[in-house]
Formats: sequence, structure tokens, C-alpha cells
Amino acid sequence: MRGTATAPDLLRSVAVLHDRRQMLYGKELGPLLTTLPDHSYKYSEKELGDLSQFLTASVNGILRSGYNSQPTNLLSGDAKAGEAYFNGAGGCSKCHSTTGDFAGLGKRYTPSALQQKFLFPGSGLFNKTKVQINVKLASGKSYSGDLVRIDDFTVTLREKSGEYRSFNRIPGITMATVDPFATHAELLDKYTDTDIHNLTTYLVTLK
Repeated sequence: MRGTATAPDLLRSVAVLHDRRQMLYGKELGPLLTTLPDHSYKYSEKELGDLSQFLTASVNGILRSGYNSQPTNLLSGDAKAGEAYFNGAGGCSKCHSTTGDFAGLGKRYTPSALQQKFLFPGSGLFNKTKVQINVKLASGKSYSGDLVRIDDFTVTLREKSGEYRSFNRIPGITMATVDPFATHAELLDKYTDTDIHNLTTYLVTLK
């Protein structure tokens, strides 16, 4: 996962992070894998999807427990620098308040849980805030609900009633999504290790 002299670090790979965060199920892994030295194997769509799920599980495990059996160095950052990032370059204060929704944050979550939540706030089996999607058919009929899965060929959503609907992405179908965590997804391209550690160290101080 951490990479070698001839292969990329998959833990911090933007392709893997996006694949996991945006439910692409292998779409961004294909181009990444073809850049590996002496790579000639052609992955099928199912193989890329399976590989994506495996990497997601592996990344989840590492984020929960670190490279060792217990989290290490999660609070090695600079709290002051983290506060500056929160109010400045990170843009966190545009949506969150240390005296409002983030008040007492450091009491409610462990450092590892905090880091997981700001990196991937929409992940987790019990997360209630989902990406919303509206699918409009050529007939004019529309369906809306939580986005379950989307790829180059199909899109699946779950309506408020709990019913699942799947549509082929053919000409005449239009889609519009609303991602409540879009800003977090954009930050995946910008975070440095220093930013992540500084921000984690600062958030823990919000008692």
C-alpha cells in the first residue's frame, strides 16, 4: 500500500482516494494501473470494481489503526498551524463553527475518527447524509434519491420510500447530483501530510 521505488503509494494515491470517495468502483484505477512498469494485463470492469473494493477496505483499515496495530503520530502536528488552515487555506470555517457544530468536537471523537471524518465525511455505514441524484428519462419522468452507485453504463438510486431503481445511461437520460461533501472531495487533491496532521491536532483541542 505504501509503494516502492517502482510503484505508487496507493494509500495516498489521488486515484484511489477519488475512487473510494466518489463511488467510481475502479474507474480511476484503470489509468493508474496502466502506468506501472511492464504492465500489460487488461483488467475487466468487474476486476477493477473488485480491486477498488479491496483497496477501499485496506485503506479503511489503515485509517482506523495506522500502519501499526495502534494509531501512531496522529497528533504530531502543530495546533496553531491547524487553526490557521481551518480559518484560511482549508476553508473549513466557511461551513463549520468552533462554537457551533464543532463545539466539543475533541470530546466526541478520537483523533483517528476525527481524521477519518474530515477526509471522508460521507463514508460509513451509518452516515445519514448522502449524495443526492435526480435522473430524468427521455419521456420526461424524473426519479430522485440517494446515489447508490454510478459508472459509465448504469446509475442506481434509492428513493425516500426505500425502493431501489437502476437506469442504463443511454442517450436521452440526464442526471444532476448534489454532493453535500463536494468541498471535502476537492480538498483531497490539495491536502499535504502536514495539513492533515496539523488540522487533526487542532480539532482535538476543541473540547
